[in-house]
Amino acid sequence: MVRRLIVFAACALVTGAAIFLVVKRKQSRTVPPGFVTTDGPRFVVDGRPFRFVGANVAVMYREEDRARMPETLRLAAQDGIRVVRVWAHGEGSEDGSDDVGSVGGDRHDWPRQHPFRRAPGVWVEESFVHLDRVIAEAARNNLRVQLCLANWWRDTGGVTQYLRWAGIHDAADDRQPFGINVELAMQFYTNEETRRLYREHVEKIVLRRNTVTGLLYRDDPTIFAYELMNEAQAPTGRWAERRAWVEEMSRFIKSLDPNHLVVPGTWGYRISWERREWLAEHRIPTVDYCDVHNYPRDDLDSFVDSPPALGEFIDNRAAAAYSLNKPLVMGEFGMGPEGYKGFSPAAWFRAYFEGAARAGAAGAIFWIWTPDPRRGYGITYTTPRDEAVRAEIRQASAMFAARSDERPPPRLLDAGHHLIPRQFAFARPAGDPWTIPKVVVREDGTLLYRFAPEQAASGRFEKLDGGQGYIWGAGAGYFEYIVPARADRGMISEVVVRAHLKFDPPYDAHGRIIHSRVTLFVNGTNCGARLVPIEKPPAAVIQEWRVDALAVRWQAMRGQPLKIRFAVEPEADLPYGLNISNFPYDAGETAPVEVEVRK
Repeated sequence: MVRRLIVFAACALVTGAAIFLVVKRKQSRTVPPGFVTTDGPRFVVDGRPFRFVGANVAVMYREEDRARMPETLRLAAQDGIRVVRVWAHGEGSEDGSDDVGSVGGDRHDWPRQHPFRRAPGVWVEESFVHLDRVIAEAARNNLRVQLCLANWWRDTGGVTQYLRWAGIHDAADDRQPFGINVELAMQFYTNEETRRLYREHVEKIVLRRNTVTGLLYRDDPTIFAYELMNEAQAPTGRWAERRAWVEEMSRFIKSLDPNHLVVPGTWGYRISWERREWLAEHRIPTVDYCDVHNYPRDDLDSFVDSPPALGEFIDNRAAAAYSLNKPLVMGEFGMGPEGYKGFSPAAWFRAYFEGAARAGAAGAIFWIWTPDPRRGYGITYTTPRDEAVRAEIRQASAMFAARSDERPPPRLLDAGHHLIPRQFAFARPAGDPWTIPKVVVREDGTLLYRFAPEQAASGRFEKLDGGQGYIWGAGAGYFEYIVPARADRGMISEVVVRAHLKFDPPYDAHGRIIHSRVTLFVNGTNCGARLVPIEKPPAAVIQEWRVDALAVRWQAMRGQPLKIRFAVEPEADLPYGLNISNFPYDAGETAPVEVEVRK
């Protein structure tokens, strides 16, 4: 027995020493000079802070864009831009006709030619050579390059083209928004062949030797980062598939190139449960920084309808990134020349840059620097149309440089204050007659309070609506009803709360989300949670809480008002909102919300 213990201790010692050496080697690995690395929530280069204004640049597809590429990059640098985002992908035919479909969006940059791969095994060397020139030209202008390696959308081939090559043809569907059946396109993340084809492209890029500079891409400090995909999507309840893909591919890139940064490119989030998944994906050790996109005019579900609302949007995303101790980059944002909601394009760009600067974001990359004034979303340098926006870019570049060493503001370092991206709220005045319930006094002295759904005294949810016979909230939040104060005093045995609670699942859940977790609070006392199901009329599922907590009974005995709050907490396992509505049948002796105060 003693011999076994000695052997076990020796093995443990050897194992511990091996782990120590691995960790020590990882900690002591030095990045070559000139590479961008991270230091908590900021970027550094050779120990110096690196904070930037960046631009997506139109240099890859159309003949005019390619011909004017040197001018485009030179003038971008002159306006203070320090990082350019370049699309190093393109799958399918030469003119994109394999998979154009209902791509939507701005079509002035069509046709998008020069794919990187026409078919599996059929590479277009000329496209790679042009990318070589872009990187070399960026280096000449002291610009860094973020290389985006794939596209969710069909305008450059994207995931539906990869799936077509794998024998799956129905993910591209012109009847669906943007021409993609998202449920079917999710196979891209799990299909063995699409993953193999993607890894081939990654390897082709990362291990390529630049024909202009002679450097391997993996050894070139001009490259700022690799972005796995442009706006990778995943519907509600299928996030784990995308997360596994992000982990696999970021780890694969790091195995080929341990020195460059990697970012997923998963677009962002709108609501609290999406925020959790965004955090989980960016928490992956082989992911180096966080990224988010925003277009106020198109993305109405983000509720960015003014510069102050944009500031709140940026603050929430920054707080999420800082909870991971990683930098945040606004990877795409933009505004058309007509502006939005009465604010000019220059005002919107100023709000982006100032909001990002105040929040401590490490970078802000706008859409899109282009020679073509016909692009609806685009900042062009060939006409005076966008001079006011260019002035904002130059000013922001100077501001970011002057504040490059700033740490995140303390107000954003408490992640618990930023769990919910945005909420809508209402509150009726105290004593509002509309909130007063019907009261029934029973023979035994029990008081029964009956509320219609819309008699809530206050509410707060990420989306909010209501009307005659119903009230509804999405995501995290609460509805609160007030049992009014009473003049009588006396013993109370318990308070019983019954409610007809249900929820409306997210539109893209497709049966994967069937419950929401609702917690009852009475005057702030947690009285327990219930799993609220999707309801199938005419059946009605009534939730009941029998509350005998001393604090609640004491307040009821003293005749104090009782605040009955049905809450979906932001940290609940199933935070999918709440619907309180009239019963689906005529039953005059009941009400959707009832509170019994029992003697």
